[in-house]
Amino acid sequence: MLKTLTKAPGTMSNLKNKIKLPDKLKGTILKKWVTYWKNIVADYRQMLIDLRTDIQDEPFKAMKWTVGIGSLTLLSLNNPSELDFKDFLKRINNETVMISPDCLNPKTANHLWYLDTCYNQGTLKYYSLGIFSIMYTTDLNDSCDLYKAKCSYLQPTIMSLPSRIVDVGIMGQWWNLYIKTHDYDVNY
Repeated sequence: MLKTLTKAPGTMSNLKNKIKLPDKLKGTILKKWVTYWKNIVADYRQMLIDLRTDIQDEPFKAMKWTVGIGSLTLLSLNNPSELDFKDFLKRINNETVMISPDCLNPKTANHLWYLDTCYNQGTLKYYSLGIFSIMYTTDLNDSCDLYKAKCSYLQPTIMSLPSRIVDVGIMGQWWNLYIKTHDYDVNY
């Protein structure tokens, strides 16, 4: 990788020197546009030189930054969506229907019933925060036109949000739903 970074600044300067315009285009917008892009290339060339020296001077810091940025990228690419939640919920509901009520875990049954009720009422909402997502409940449906839905004094506060969170999704998995339905066929 360092060899590539070593070659890149030389390649940029060669490219900058190769681009020449005829005399008839001097003073035109095209000349200004070419000058702008030459300056951009020079700035990126200097940035690559600085990056190379920083990596050589502090390799441990460069490794930490690379791992951090790579981790955030991996988390954002595997961020589950609302469709993933619905799919997992339907799949678990279909599996629990086939289990006898005597064998079904009551905590799983109650949690699935609560989620189904929230979906039917339209009070279950999805929000993505980039690297993870949350599912939370609201008091009223979006189409509700009651005074309670419109009055700003009756709206839930930020402090009540943690109690409204139903599930947190990260790394392609909705974890609360997975934990509560992991042993759905074991009645303790």
